[in-house]
Amino acid sequence: MKRTAIIVDSGCDPSPVFIEKYKLNFMGMKIVIDEKDYTDGEDIKKDDFYKIITKAKEFHTAHPSVGYVVKKYEDIVAQKYDEIIDIHFSSKMSGLINTCLLAKNMVPAANVKIIDTESVSIESFLIAEKVVELIREKGWSYEQVMEVLPEIKASAFMQFNVTTLNYLVKNGRIGKAAGLAGTLLNIKPILGVNDGYIAPIDKVRGMSKVYSVIVENAINFLKDRPYNSKVLITYGGENNIEHMKETYNLFLEKQKEINLPSHRLIESRISPTIICHSGPEVFGFAVYGEKEPIGL
Repeated sequence: MKRTAIIVDSGCDPSPVFIEKYKLNFMGMKIVIDEKDYTDGEDIKKDDFYKIITKAKEFHTAHPSVGYVVKKYEDIVAQKYDEIIDIHFSSKMSGLINTCLLAKNMVPAANVKIIDTESVSIESFLIAEKVVELIREKGWSYEQVMEVLPEIKASAFMQFNVTTLNYLVKNGRIGKAAGLAGTLLNIKPILGVNDGYIAPIDKVRGMSKVYSVIVENAINFLKDRPYNSKVLITYGGENNIEHMKETYNLFLEKQKEINLPSHRLIESRISPTIICHSGPEVFGFAVYGEKEPIGL
């Protein structure tokens, strides 16, 4: 029987519980804080990161070196795996996948197969989670997963709110939301991912409107997607916990009104990799639902 190793990177925001449950390998982006280098999830943990950046002047990400990825692949080969399925956040937001393609050619014995989620953070996680479930629980092959991957991607929908676009602009992650830069003041942007890039969904006035628009969009998305429903809520800085909870409580109210199917709730705190792009003043709300069951 073929032995398959699975890697998920830090841009997909995987939780330690998820990694442990499915015995996954983890690939951390490089975090640079005031010119000091760390590797997300390896030599800097979430709680420590959030403490450090409160006093930091500057922080950003860089993708791992080819040497780091080569060693990751070689270590897995040494454990007698037959193939590696390597899952990543959007190639349009990072050069990491290109680095992995170089490393793949340098370690042909690893038999690396790369999956681009074309998303980031909690939306990327929901896509990665479904892929991993199909492989680990259903015994699907990479080729079978690739046949339904477009449908899996279409089943995930993320929205997030930031108080400033400065971090996204500075780190080159603004994507299709560039037109909002410098216009916020009293405007609250609601952002998501479109075609692999950060993109604006709406811009409103006041946090209560942010909550209601996010919930309305999520409900509309799930209306025709009754299978395997999930809601993932997340936050950066601690003062965003309230925004996250207010949004979810409103979602529960609206869900009852239209009798949406029950869902599995996942809660998390955003990874250092993502915070370096968005800034700490952020909260996110993602939903997952399938029009027809995937993987039966």
